[in-house]
Amino acid sequence: METSISPINIREIVYNEVGPSYNIPAHSHSLFQWYCVVYGNVKFSCNERLCTLQLDDSILISPGVMRSPQYHNKSIGYFYVLFENHHLILDDLADKIVNIPNELRFDLNTLINEINRPGKNTYEFVEALVTRILIGLERKTKYLNRTENLSKLNIQTQNEAFNQIDAYLRRNLHKNISREDLSKVFHISPSHLARIFRNTSGMTITKRLLQLRIDRAKQLLLESSLPISEISLQIGYTNFSYFTNIFRKETGVTPSDFRRTQGNARRKLNIDQ
Repeated sequence: METSISPINIREIVYNEVGPSYNIPAHSHSLFQWYCVVYGNVKFSCNERLCTLQLDDSILISPGVMRSPQYHNKSIGYFYVLFENHHLILDDLADKIVNIPNELRFDLNTLINEINRPGKNTYEFVEALVTRILIGLERKTKYLNRTENLSKLNIQTQNEAFNQIDAYLRRNLHKNISREDLSKVFHISPSHLARIFRNTSGMTITKRLLQLRIDRAKQLLLESSLPISEISLQIGYTNFSYFTNIFRKETGVTPSDFRRTQGNARRKLNIDQ
């Protein structure tokens, strides 16, 4: 089938990090809105149905549907995309909460990086990534709806190794964790362990550990009065200067500036189409 237009036309795409002040009044849009939580969790009212979106949860909201996201216990990072849908079939995905599956996490991380650090051909790249992820989520949702009673165990087993490793990393951010250490814990060779992690998450173990540490540091900076040096130790950095430099490299601001501004950061891509 040939078509002369793109499947979607993005009108707005925003990445946002907010603290306790986050409270958006009920509203609707004339466009589709895809909303995804990057860290923390958010209480979400959609069409008078109250739910909680957690890490890597997303929801595709149909045009005209009332929605109201609000702060829920922790600081949050999220992004949303407002777009015209020309010919994507999204019936199974619309107005449902869906967790980003392992096979789409690399694309999700690439999309977030592109929003925060745009480069050449950003619009075309972002449009392709959003289209790819939405199609993947639609297919996964349709598959889950069709096999809900039969496939839960198989789906759980398929991702068990990755989920166990990731959970271990979250619990041990304060430690100096190497691939060899994980190999001993999970009784998997270092090379095989790295291959499993890359295939399921799209990232190296080192990159994922850095991401988890920065996300945890953001939460501690906003939700505690701990000295920044103590936060550095809690997430595994004994050198305070190194922590400050790596935090600034990943977020664009120093830990002290992030705390001073209450984590409020809003980055909006210029869509000139």
